Amino acid sequence: MTPQFLEIHIENTNSCGYKCVMCPRDKHTRKLGFMPLEDLSLVLERIGSFNGHFHLHGFGEPLLDRKLPAKVKLVKEKFPEGRTQIISTLGVAHAPEYFQNIIQSGLDDLIVSFYGFTKEQYQSVHGFNGFDRAKQNLETLSRLKAKSLQIFVRVPAKKVFSSLPMADEREPFMQWVRDLGLKVGEIPSLHNFGNGRNYNRPSERMCPVVDGNRKNILNITWDLNVIPCCFDYNASIPFGNLRTQSLDEIFNSPEYFQFLISHQTDELSSYPICQNCEKMDYL
Repeated sequence: MTPQFLEIHIENTNSCGYKCVMCPRDKHTRKLGFMPLEDLSLVLERIGSFNGHFHLHGFGEPLLDRKLPAKVKLVKEKFPEGRTQIISTLGVAHAPEYFQNIIQSGLDDLIVSFYGFTKEQYQSVHGFNGFDRAKQNLETLSRLKAKSLQIFVRVPAKKVFSSLPMADEREPFMQWVRDLGLKVGEIPSLHNFGNGRNYNRPSERMCPVVDGNRKNILNITWDLNVIPCCFDYNASIPFGNLRTQSLDEIFNSPEYFQFLISHQTDELSSYPICQNCEKMDYL
């Protein structure tokens, strides 16, 4: 029953200094922590053969992890054909040497979430005054950037925060990113994160973790729980734990089978987070 994974999402930390309005961190009750290097090594052993994409971030800010360069290097050494990626705000204070270490570790993709084109807009969305710091870090990365690291800056589409007067500053900001030699694109919509937010109507389609592309994505929290998908922000649906179980054991467990049966029969009373989910698929 173990799926054939195309992506593996490994949460290096669920800590974050931001309070973004679209993120349900206000409902985040699970323990905060950082995955130790030895635990990452154990996870990679459990994975076995793999040559797909590794997402080394979760429900936190990955750059808060001082050991992130070492973790990227460990993944690239064990899976040289795998592609590594993180999503960050870049609103973290680091010396240029840290970013140089990130580049030298072999990180392939850095996606930067940038909601707001002025200090005021940025703080109103992110809940943190990190505008200048994030811009400075982008400038540092543009100077250090090796050809091996692809940097993408993602900004909200005009409809995402229609209440904010972003029109005047939007194009100059995007051009500034392009002038740094970086790519910029739009984030088209916001997510419910299950029951974390209520931006969109819940979908009646089958959960794509059960019947869709998301079943090919392995999601692992910093403390080694295997959960259904990245929208489970509180890790409320653990299928098992890689510290004591293999992937085969986890995906043949009663917890996993009950999740499948509950969604196939549309009996979701035991899964509150799934009841308001858009069931968005991708890949």
